[in-house]
Amino acid sequence: MQSIRSLLERLTNEQPVVVFSILAIGVSWTVWLTTFSVTTPRSGLGYLGMGLGAFGPGVAGAAVTRLRGESVRAWLATIFEWRRPLRWYGLAIAVPVVGALGVGVVVFSLVGLPDSSSLGQLAPLFLFNLVLATLFTGGNEEFGWRGFALPHLQKRFSALTASVLVGGVWALWHVPMFVYDVYPHSPVLYTASVVSFAVILTWYYNASDGSVLGAVLLHGTINAAVNVPGQVVGGAAAVPVPYAVILTGVFGVLAALLVLRYGPATLSHRDVVRPRWTETQSTDGSAAGNATGGRPAADPSD
Repeated sequence: MQSIRSLLERLTNEQPVVVFSILAIGVSWTVWLTTFSVTTPRSGLGYLGMGLGAFGPGVAGAAVTRLRGESVRAWLATIFEWRRPLRWYGLAIAVPVVGALGVGVVVFSLVGLPDSSSLGQLAPLFLFNLVLATLFTGGNEEFGWRGFALPHLQKRFSALTASVLVGGVWALWHVPMFVYDVYPHSPVLYTASVVSFAVILTWYYNASDGSVLGAVLLHGTINAAVNVPGQVVGGAAAVPVPYAVILTGVFGVLAALLVLRYGPATLSHRDVVRPRWTETQSTDGSAAGNATGGRPAADPSD
């Protein structure tokens, strides 16, 4: 047992993101495969299982942090550090909504404008999906993807390369959703869209000086907003072009514009954000400093 623990500690110190990825996939797939073996994905229990499985990346981030001998409390403090100018939370909602509007322009140009009754359902449908996706079926993944994997990868790679690596693992993590027909679209197109989302989220994470809670909100808003144009015209099947093609095209263009504007090295006007919970350690190995895990308080004028 001691030798196994020593091996894990060595691996987590040398390859933290590899171990994190294996654990994130293992935890989430175990929950999903167990759930889907006893019920259908679109049942009440199936939705519950999907939501619980989405916490896998966060569980993996905490486990690897602990195995590395670092303070999980300090890591969590960086995740829940909320003090940012309000504009960053506004951008977390605005950017996905602008992307969804772009999707809507393409969809409506192909099938025509929806009737007024469908448009009237748009706001409540979006708000319901926003709360659900942010807290339970999307945003909660960010504890792992941007809260752990991205800052570790940015110690070794450019922001763009780190984004592609996170996006690749993120797409692989979703494989059971294709096996059980939860996602009907092409896995290749889905992977391309996820990598585009990863680039956008890296831009946001670095530009906001490492706001994980903002990334949670941005991820949840993406999940809530992107399907709304298809829903108000009667579903993605009503669109003559595969809906995934439209999503990938619109958000791929947005990701490319961010790369061109800020460059692949940092994808923002700031430097890349690396693990902050490891910056200040006390002599007993626990994190010292304030409740922000070593991060200075945000300047309200920033």
